[in-house]
Amino acid sequence: MLRRDPAFAELLRANNIALVMADSPGTWPVFDEGTADFRYARLHGADELYASGYTPSALDAWAKRVRAWLADGDVFVYFDNDAKVHAPYDALELARRLS
Repeated sequence: MLRRDPAFAELLRANNIALVMADSPGTWPVFDEGTADFRYARLHGADELYASGYTPSALDAWAKRVRAWLADGDVFVYFDNDAKVHAPYDALELARRLS
């Protein structure tokens, strides 16, 4: 069983290390906690790890989340759903929503 230890997040905060927010359909636990003066998200696919793209509504939701994070500092989003070449298109669409 996964147990979230608050001491881990505090250690990251003390050293300004970002806890990665990984969107990985059911593969890894989701940690959405700010622990640094920036945020880092890795988007691995909405439905199928590394292979599926993001729908317009999913990208809208990510844009909303990123905008909220931007209030506290820089945000880095890495699309790693490249098995079927979705990553560059999803990245461009997210950037368009944020501009």
